Amino acid sequence: MNKLIDEIWQYSHYYGDMLFTSLRLHENEEDYAAILVLFNAMELICKSVRENYNQNFLQDLSDLKNKNILSEEDYDFLASKESGIRGIRNIMTHRNAYQYCLEGTDGKALPFAEPGTWTIVFESYAPRIIQILYEIINNSHWKIEE
Repeated sequence: MNKLIDEIWQYSHYYGDMLFTSLRLHENEEDYAAILVLFNAMELICKSVRENYNQNFLQDLSDLKNKNILSEEDYDFLASKESGIRGIRNIMTHRNAYQYCLEGTDGKALPFAEPGTWTIVFESYAPRIIQILYEIINNSHWKIEE
């Protein structure tokens, strides 16, 4: 992950530093905060490559997908309200997260009230999110032109 973040840092020191901060928070077992910083960086990067800060996250993802900067599979991973990052993000930022659970790969409920759930979320999703952000930045340099 560090190599990808180094590449993102070349695009923007600010966003690279945010992602490194997210990793540091995770290493210090502050996974809820690590995820918030990761998700914030994700949204800001999506907006920055479009050079448009006036739309919501779902509109940003749709635009990136329509311009073939974001694959259909990655779009579903990020945008799905039920099983994607957007669903987790919405629970974290728009609702009382502690009332909800995440379904683990084994079908068990992982309550957001348990700190270990945030560790699982970070370790399960951060590598793929960072890979997607790297690809968005690399794909956007020559495709974003209105």
